[in-house]
Amino acid sequence: MQTMNNLEELQSQFQNYILKPDKATMIPWVGLGGRASPQFQLSVYANAYLSRLKEVLMNDYPALSVAINGDLFARLAEGFIHQHPSHFFSLRDYGSGFPVYIHGLAQSDPCYRDLAWLPELASFEWTLGQAFDAAESGLVTEGDMASIAAESWPLLRFAFCPCVYRIDLEWNTPAMWKALTVDPPLEVEAIRSGSNSAWLIWRQELVTRFRSLEQDEQLFLDALRNGETFSDACEILAERIGADSAPMRAAGLLKGWIQQGLITRIMFSD
Repeated sequence: MQTMNNLEELQSQFQNYILKPDKATMIPWVGLGGRASPQFQLSVYANAYLSRLKEVLMNDYPALSVAINGDLFARLAEGFIHQHPSHFFSLRDYGSGFPVYIHGLAQSDPCYRDLAWLPELASFEWTLGQAFDAAESGLVTEGDMASIAAESWPLLRFAFCPCVYRIDLEWNTPAMWKALTVDPPLEVEAIRSGSNSAWLIWRQELVTRFRSLEQDEQLFLDALRNGETFSDACEILAERIGADSAPMRAAGLLKGWIQQGLITRIMFSD
């Protein structure tokens, strides 16, 4: 067995072998271990690395792994792992680029063009996980809202909880996700609507929830999340449903969001 004085070089070569196996570079520094050849010894680590990251992706994307056969999911996962070695301290973040990777394949690889819904399902699942893992935050109550003077309302701004996400979906992705995550999974057909629909994803206590949004709620929510004042957001709402209906609708939406645990802070402008 040869020796190597430079530990950093040894570690670098070992890492390179794990990420992109190169026996010619690494094998000279590995000795025989009983009956195990150097190649076998190193393959244990390389295979363990690959298997662990595949397991991470399967845990992050359970519906996706059920929606397609196991061999296809394994091929997707291995391709992603080879192109995107882990640079994260936490494995929780490793799968963040998986939806974009799948989208690229769906656009360029004929094998995936019949699975055009796959990237959206992956993105939906990742967002569910992000909502569940989001930081805790304090919640605004109806009592907090009732204590605000009427003259302060026009310039109010609202901060939403870190667990609140807004996504647009073109497929029946939520219905697919529900069918694929029950035990046993149900058969479900991917249906394309032809236009995007707005969806809200958030965590309420320890439960991740999602629901579709009517267009007026989507416009009002997006405006407030983008930092618009209550007055400006109401003007956007009025353009959609009329000036007479906007104040009551705005009040109802805010009340519903508070009950659902979406708002974490009220900000008063000068």
